[in-house]
Amino acid sequence: PWVSTPSVLRAISEAPATRLGLVQRRPAAPTLQWNCSESRALQVSMDLDTTRKRPRESGVAVDRLSALPDCLLHVIMSFMKARQVVQTCMLSKRWEHLWRTVPCLDVDHREFQSTGEAAQGDNEVWQNFEDFADNLMLHHQIAHLDTFQLHVNNVYRWGQHASRWIRRSIKYNTKVPGIPRPGLSCSSWSLKRLHLSNICVDDLFAKHISSMCCSLEDLNLKGCRFAFNEITSHSLKSLVIDSCDSKLCPSKLVVTAPAIASLCLIVKLWFFPGGLIVNEMPFLSKASILVSATYDGKNFQHNQSKFLGSLCNVTTLELSGFQTMIIPEEPVELPEFKNLKILSLDKCDLSDNFQLLKHFLQNSPNLEKLTLRLCELPKDSKKRKGKAKAKKTRLVDIRCENLKLTEIIYDADDVLQLVGLLLNDSANLPKNNIKLSKVDR
Repeated sequence: PWVSTPSVLRAISEAPATRLGLVQRRPAAPTLQWNCSESRALQVSMDLDTTRKRPRESGVAVDRLSALPDCLLHVIMSFMKARQVVQTCMLSKRWEHLWRTVPCLDVDHREFQSTGEAAQGDNEVWQNFEDFADNLMLHHQIAHLDTFQLHVNNVYRWGQHASRWIRRSIKYNTKVPGIPRPGLSCSSWSLKRLHLSNICVDDLFAKHISSMCCSLEDLNLKGCRFAFNEITSHSLKSLVIDSCDSKLCPSKLVVTAPAIASLCLIVKLWFFPGGLIVNEMPFLSKASILVSATYDGKNFQHNQSKFLGSLCNVTTLELSGFQTMIIPEEPVELPEFKNLKILSLDKCDLSDNFQLLKHFLQNSPNLEKLTLRLCELPKDSKKRKGKAKAKKTRLVDIRCENLKLTEIIYDADDVLQLVGLLLNDSANLPKNNIKLSKVDR
């Protein structure tokens, strides 16, 4: 398992040199017992103590870190930002060229920002960052790295400028700049993890992900602008699309990645005017879908059943911000979620008689834990009187016999209707326990 850099450095500094294999183990010092008549034994003991204390008294620190092999130093450097990695060349000759061979690069615009009296303007900060990144890319090919991360501060101001480093790496896969090699094979790219923040990515990028990055397993796109309508990869195992903008390409965005095990989508629907479609992911284990609530959602509504159907193999599912707008007025039969064990509905609108909740409870036979956090409930629950009050909402065809815990996090008293809904059908939920937690928004 990975550990933090401070933990590694602290362990190295505290560990005895013998444990790190940096010095030979000395034989144990002889055990001497005090005897007044054996003055020589006393002298030997004092000499041994003096010898052991001598390095500590001299104040000379032992550089155990530099004695580590390159592979371990590269692991330590992988937790550092790119500018810090390059600065290690000033430590000693041992570190002079290590930065050139690191398998992981985290190039971050924020490293060049300063505060206080020495603070620079945005343009000057960008120029310094751009000069650094240009020189860095001459010594590193993204294709040969294991992990590459690139972050700029503003996609609308700097995103297009930063994208040229991606395009250049796609076009030139050689240590000699300026020599194109169009006939590259998939084996030319060994990149496994690619994280981009606030970068403009075009159709060339999307096609390259599909055809050339056959080892890519982790793709994280945050705050990026898309100029393509399809993401296709048969090697991806983890995909994150966080607060991205697809308005440059008004057609629907289609994600095809059958090997994905973890999916995270944080989308503002007005940034996806053509809608968003996710094709089936048979190996999907965990999915987190957060959508914006301030949009009419017509395109998303029309594809809602298909969208949720593509997640039918998931074991842990979190839906956040889902509104009644995405649930059609007529009942929609959702696919069966046979593997679903943990379901979380966060700030979802259940005011349409709990339709979304009903669909999941009726189609998730192996559900074990249900969390409802700050969901909007029917607003007329307190106004029902007489016969209308006697008419109770029921859950029919419940198939959640394995449901053990329902956690309801609420901020209003109308939660009682939801509790009643679950208690009315307690016979169909024999193992279920209800936990209530009230919070202030």
